[in-house]
Amino acid sequence: GMAAIQAVAQGSYEPAKVVVLERPGRGKKLALIGKGLTFDSGGISLKPGAGMEEMKHDMSGGADVIAATLLAAKLKLPVHIVCVVPSAENMPDGKAIVPSTILTARSGKTVEVQNTDAEGRLILMDALDYAQDYNPDAIVDVATLTGAVVMALSNVAAGIMGNDERIVKKWKDAAAVTEERFVELPIFPEYTEDMKSKIADLKNIGAEKGAGAQKGGAFLKEFIRQGNKWLHVDVAGT
Repeated sequence: GMAAIQAVAQGSYEPAKVVVLERPGRGKKLALIGKGLTFDSGGISLKPGAGMEEMKHDMSGGADVIAATLLAAKLKLPVHIVCVVPSAENMPDGKAIVPSTILTARSGKTVEVQNTDAEGRLILMDALDYAQDYNPDAIVDVATLTGAVVMALSNVAAGIMGNDERIVKKWKDAAAVTEERFVELPIFPEYTEDMKSKIADLKNIGAEKGAGAQKGGAFLKEFIRQGNKWLHVDVAGT
């Protein structure tokens, strides 16, 4: 049912893949989801040539959560971890999806693709839905999601957003120990409203300029089931 992940990959020779690691434990169950774009050309909404060689790093979120899962196993932590990494290559082939494509997410919601370079949120929406089938106590997604977070924070801090203050506080407390910088960004109702489509439930970019990182978070939040605790980490700059 992961039509969005397959759609992002359909312009590539490489088929889409979803990596799932599960590390059982008797403690709390944590779902870790990481964006695994092995190369992001932007698709039909092609990126500028300058700096495109850096787009092999668009799988950094996926690498982060796999590393965290393996480390938890090595340290024999009691936490139960489910790690999900949607992986694809976003290419501008003749078979690639085009702006105006309507996708049906695994959750059943419909999404109008207005920009094929906002593909990370498309693969994450299906992976987030799948991970919630495990009934986790908390969900954390890590992604090189937006250029907007780099404009806001440069490469010295990552942006975080969530729907549960306790989860956000725990993340910040851990970051204080590891001397990492995370800045909490708000998801105001206006950002969610701007992500609504006239011809589908949602669209993958906002109409109004500004707050691009928050609108990416607002989009992902729409795929978190009621009552589930979720944290989004945008590591595009870091």
